[in-house]
Amino acid sequence: MKNELAVGFDFDHTLGSDNHLEVVAFGRLAEGCGIALDVKEARMHERIEAILVPFRAAKEPMAGMIARFAAIVPGNGKLLEVHADELAGRYKQICYDLVPELVVPLPGACECVAALVADGIPVGMLTNGWSELQERKIEHALGQFPGPLLVSDVIGAYKPSARAFRMLAAALFVDPSDLWYVGDNPAADIAGAREFGVRAVWLNENGHAYPVGLQPPTAVIEHLDALPGLIRGA
Repeated sequence: MKNELAVGFDFDHTLGSDNHLEVVAFGRLAEGCGIALDVKEARMHERIEAILVPFRAAKEPMAGMIARFAAIVPGNGKLLEVHADELAGRYKQICYDLVPELVVPLPGACECVAALVADGIPVGMLTNGWSELQERKIEHALGQFPGPLLVSDVIGAYKPSARAFRMLAAALFVDPSDLWYVGDNPAADIAGAREFGVRAVWLNENGHAYPVGLQPPTAVIEHLDALPGLIRGA
């Protein structure tokens, strides 16, 4: 039986923030090998973020990402002495251990989800990332999420692909045209949803200009507390 309306969410920078957890974890990994590495330094932070991109898109295994990280660390001798697979295991555990320290809900996130559920509106989540970490982050920030949770590496589809949004619509038993998707990333979240015929709400907390050339959002909000009223009005 089809639902008349449903709302899907991104997680990172939409319902929660991990305060650059994966980047911080690289610093802790280096520290564990006796190497002081300032991951907050702009150039190093930028290089690590670039290293994460193919891994997050499932185009590279974690061990490959770790090997590329080790290659850019100054004084990396002790890192290179450890096999990349072992370093990957250490990195995973560091990421898990950092969740309670770094992951927080965005202001109004829990209240927003609760308000939609109270209105009888089904909710779901579609997030890119590796499932074990994403699931830990979501549970820590939001508790038990009251709807289907689709993580890219499990479903084998990554935003902005139409297949990812198709799977979210199917999980929520709703036609794409009756699905709203809320996210912060113009390309992955908003344009991806619009290409599949989903109504997209851009969470633009910092007043950024929307990129030229991408399909525009259906609506723009600055805070999550505006979302329930927007959906009710629809």
